[in-house]
Amino acid sequence: MLDQRIQAYLSAKLNVPGGVAISGLHRIPGGASRETWSFDAGWRENGRDVQRGFVLRRDPDASLLVTDRDVEFAVMNAVSGHGIPVPEMYWLENDGSALDRPFFVMERIDGCETSPSKVLMDPRFFAHRDRLAERFVEILASIHAFDWKTAGLDSLGAPPSESDCGMAEIEKWEAVVDRDAIEPQPILRATFSWLRRHLPPPAQRIVLVHADYRTGNFLCNEEGEIKGVLDWEMTHLGDPIEDVAWACIRPWRWLGDEQIGGLMDRDHFFRRYEEASGFTVTEEAVRFWEVLGNVKLAAICLTGARSFCDGRTRSPMMALLGRNIGRLELEIMDLMGA
Repeated sequence: MLDQRIQAYLSAKLNVPGGVAISGLHRIPGGASRETWSFDAGWRENGRDVQRGFVLRRDPDASLLVTDRDVEFAVMNAVSGHGIPVPEMYWLENDGSALDRPFFVMERIDGCETSPSKVLMDPRFFAHRDRLAERFVEILASIHAFDWKTAGLDSLGAPPSESDCGMAEIEKWEAVVDRDAIEPQPILRATFSWLRRHLPPPAQRIVLVHADYRTGNFLCNEEGEIKGVLDWEMTHLGDPIEDVAWACIRPWRWLGDEQIGGLMDRDHFFRRYEEASGFTVTEEAVRFWEVLGNVKLAAICLTGARSFCDGRTRSPMMALLGRNIGRLELEIMDLMGA
């Protein structure tokens, strides 16, 4: 039983008299790149009862992404306390012996929602929507202002120069399509050619890129405060406009209109980001990164579908992901003017 194994693991880690009692273990929906489990733990420490909530992120049997859990853990640890709210990171286990697969354990932040349907459609959140939009922009600017060199994140591998950020991401996601395509992908192949012909201006600075910054990947409360930015699996060093454009792609316009992340219109987002970050948002750069963002999401869907076809998972969600690619291709063609 997973709860018993987690209990044994925490008891060994905390080394408290009487061990640790686990309760309320349940899997949080989503988390296609890693399994996400929530649980409560109780123990006696210095003569008093302690209760604490934890989240465990474990590698799945098959994933939408092939990512390095060490990077996610290290980056979340590094940015904590620098104006970027993240859960506290506790333990990273790479050998997987304790729970069958590698995992890490972090703080659970209570009293918040992450689901876009709750954050954007529950009346409890309506009154402070403007505050949430403001914090969304401010935190993105803080991520891009973070001094990754001083924090020792050189190991993430910066592109050779500011001019190479776009090509580095083209090659990364083209390799994913090469590896996981189940059938010919003529539109995606044509899009990679288009991207090479329409490279963006050089990055204004090489920054820490979250690479999945959007509504649905943060924890916020009813007062519009973002308490934790989640899902750093794809984080890397690159062009800050990559994050700006990713937040804009159509699948993240949850309300079915043109509001970015369901929070604000595009011009307002760009203006406030420029004010908060000091960077300039140009139409040319956003267009490139928005096309690439849709290609990236299509490649991620391909990876999920391939894992199902190869028998590495029985998840219906993975099986259905391939059906999203056609809609993404229509958006890509529209953005390219095809």
